[in-house]
Amino acid sequence: MRPRFIAASLLILAVCASGAAHAGPVTIGAGAGYKRLLVELNTAFSAKTGIKIEESYGHLGQITAQAKEGGRFDVIFGDLAFFQTVPGLGELKHAAVGKGRLVVAWAKGAPVKAPSDIAKPAVDRVAIPDAKSAIYGKAGMEFLERSGMLAAVKPKLIEVATVPQVTAYLMSGEVQAGLVNVTDAMGAGDKIGGYAPVDQALYDPILIVGAVMPEAAAKGDVARYLEFLATPEARAIAEKHGL
Repeated sequence: MRPRFIAASLLILAVCASGAAHAGPVTIGAGAGYKRLLVELNTAFSAKTGIKIEESYGHLGQITAQAKEGGRFDVIFGDLAFFQTVPGLGELKHAAVGKGRLVVAWAKGAPVKAPSDIAKPAVDRVAIPDAKSAIYGKAGMEFLERSGMLAAVKPKLIEVATVPQVTAYLMSGEVQAGLVNVTDAMGAGDKIGGYAPVDQALYDPILIVGAVMPEAAAKGDVARYLEFLATPEARAIAEKHGL
């Protein structure tokens, strides 16, 4: 075989191998309350590597159900404690993103300046995410129970599926206050009246992680994505969003 032909053949093989290694895209699923954070993280990763990210956001219970069907996602993001309650997800490899924080947010003009204000008679509508499977719905109920405010606030609660729905209700003025994560409250900016942090001793720690699905663990692009999440650049983005 001629040397030039051998060299050309090796070059073709190298190009094919490179294409296979970067077949992409990396597919991620996440609770809707972390869309703003992950969009910024994913945009930065794609700009740095050229690897495309496909994203899906929604109710975390639905995301995890889809993930368990297999092949839908490479990485899913959510609360580690929640993943540990779902058979088959708690044992997966996890990449830490940050610590979530619960806040009480309020609509413009609402008589609320602190978390304890939602128990006052002047506040009659308080939105909360699904307390059974939404991270901040569960944390919100823990806060109400441990603070002793549940009896006063429970008749006012309006339960919706996700954190962004709570925020949308606040922005439209349909509710006076809501229990959300700091990331979504920060993203709402001046479209809401404001927000205040809840004492972290009043709810279980919220550790936000990316869980790697078994069939994705050997993918080179997924490995690069996980490496990026551990970089100072990614850490700075997470901190910017309140984690």
